[in-house]
Amino acid sequence: MTMRKPSARSILAWSLLLLALSGGCAAMVGGGAAETESVTASTVPLDRGRPDRSSVGPLRFLGGLDIAGGDRVGGLSGLWVAPAGDRFVAVGDTGLVVDGRLRSDADGRLDGLSDIHARPLTVEEGISRRKRRTDAEDLTRLPDGGWLVSLERDHRILRYKGGDRGPEGTPTPIPLPPGMESAPENGGLEALTLLSDGRLLAIEEGRDDGRQERRAWITRAAGDGVPRSGTDWQPFTYLAAPRYRPTAAAPLPDGGVLVLERRVSLLGGWSSRLVRVAPRQLAGDAVMAGAAVADTAVEGEELGRLEAPLVNDNFEGMATRPGPAGQTLVYLVSDNNFSSLQRTYLLLFALHGPSS
Repeated sequence: MTMRKPSARSILAWSLLLLALSGGCAAMVGGGAAETESVTASTVPLDRGRPDRSSVGPLRFLGGLDIAGGDRVGGLSGLWVAPAGDRFVAVGDTGLVVDGRLRSDADGRLDGLSDIHARPLTVEEGISRRKRRTDAEDLTRLPDGGWLVSLERDHRILRYKGGDRGPEGTPTPIPLPPGMESAPENGGLEALTLLSDGRLLAIEEGRDDGRQERRAWITRAAGDGVPRSGTDWQPFTYLAAPRYRPTAAAPLPDGGVLVLERRVSLLGGWSSRLVRVAPRQLAGDAVMAGAAVADTAVEGEELGRLEAPLVNDNFEGMATRPGPAGQTLVYLVSDNNFSSLQRTYLLLFALHGPSS
């Protein structure tokens, strides 16, 4: 029997349906030890129709990978890359920790992965099979080598001792930003990062209601990045683009931050935008004003968008590191929701400019 090839619109509709359904089901990881995963990583261009295209605004494309194979490597929502660029750690919203090695060619272009391992993310009670307990959305590394992981559904931020292969062991919850008890179950702290001055930044994804205002918090003083009480968090308002919601944040060397925002629609498909927030916008007086006054809320500078015809999918994770020529290297990873209609992409860009 000959099957008619599905249209692009029907594929997208099924992707959206699976994305919605993924809120209530999980691909579970058995066992507690890290297991080696057999994955393939084929290179992808920025624009398949124009393979010579090499930039999006000030972002210069340095290669991308389409990761496939391992049954457990998917659903990736948070990303960290070592300062040397040789290793990565990712967390997934099914309670997953993935780590491995990154390979680049002589020109610094991302061209492969190796030594990939996957294991369950332990929570307070150990390894859980309940998605509401293990829905990890972002991670950041602390100055002492430990890790913080933000989770939604059961909203919390967990602190891990861990090591170079990512968060491990029994975590300890840290105080949440005030007001998180009213966060939507599937719209919690998607963005969590430690700024270069030692302050911790968190941004709520929120509801898919079209509002630009998103709740955000920053710790009041530099230190080890760990708040001691809810009063250590200073609230402010972050303005996303219409219909976009924040999914990740990563530090810039001057004290600013990059924010990744995502939108999805039946007509427009997936779209992601990268936004640069200047350090002056995160100063104490600025965020205090933005806490209550929408006109003075923090609104960054859009650097570029990934949407058709460019490579695009459900980008949820982002990491930054210093580059060899003084630039900032920016990594993005997409969450494929363990759907055959989506992809796990890992992309690399170089950012030159005032915040690099």
